Amino acid sequence: MIEFHDLHTAGEPTRVIVSGFPDLGNGTISERCQRLASEHQELCAGIVREPRGHEAIVAALLLDSSDPQCDAGVIFFNNVGPLGMCGHGTIGVVRALSEMGRVQGKICSLETPAGIVRAKLHDDGDISVENVESFLYQEDVEITLDNGTVVCGDIAWGGNWFFITGAAGIPLQREGLPRLVEYSSAIRIALDLQGRTGMGGAPIDHVELHEDLPDGPLGVRCFVLCPGMEWDRSPCGTGTSATLALKAAKGKIQEGQTWIQESILGSRFSATYENGSQGILPTIRGRAYHSSRGQLIFEDDDPFRSGFPT
Repeated sequence: MIEFHDLHTAGEPTRVIVSGFPDLGNGTISERCQRLASEHQELCAGIVREPRGHEAIVAALLLDSSDPQCDAGVIFFNNVGPLGMCGHGTIGVVRALSEMGRVQGKICSLETPAGIVRAKLHDDGDISVENVESFLYQEDVEITLDNGTVVCGDIAWGGNWFFITGAAGIPLQREGLPRLVEYSSAIRIALDLQGRTGMGGAPIDHVELHEDLPDGPLGVRCFVLCPGMEWDRSPCGTGTSATLALKAAKGKIQEGQTWIQESILGSRFSATYENGSQGILPTIRGRAYHSSRGQLIFEDDDPFRSGFPT
């Protein structure tokens, strides 16, 4: 029996697993993430997929950290497996930890597979996350879609790997969802087929489309296609970090300036950065809301213990 807290951050759901998950042993969160991926994929799928969840849910497994300076460790996973980092999920995890009485004061440190992140709880209810160092990896990368269309974009790291480009005239509105999913899925397939990767051959498993904000602040409206081909309801914390990194590298934003990233639902993250050793150190600010708490039950003879097959 899995005990969980459900929250959403700017519309994107996070299912925080607080107890009942099989023991992953000792070691760093990265090492335990590898065990989760190799030994518990069916359980992870059952936690987030229908009939117990839905394809957009990101789960956050709470663990003890291997670093005594951290308040907790966390492994994020979605409908196809673990994620290196998750910005909206971190905001949800910190809100859940605070409600559980596991945050001392206003600062919380978490060990993730991508590295250690720090979060701050603000008096107005917002939570800001100091994400891992983010950077522009390759700019002006051209790929060719299967219909012959050439797309130019940038590859950046924000805790996950992103290919970031324009929306090709598709409105970043909910009514444009079918076209947005089709277009970004075609980009994702082309990246794989044409061997475009992140550092060390890492797959680029997020595609982010941009358009300028209509009301003037420095920032963009975005659409993000996540691993598993599901779209992010929030502005995407790691995507905001990757965007800040490439904008900083191109001189489009300066250290200390505020950046606004808006989702197609109209929800927003604000962000700033400090310069780092190879890129930037972004801070993402947003708010999480509780939606439910409960238990997940997995009966032995349930044909959908592992969720609906993909």
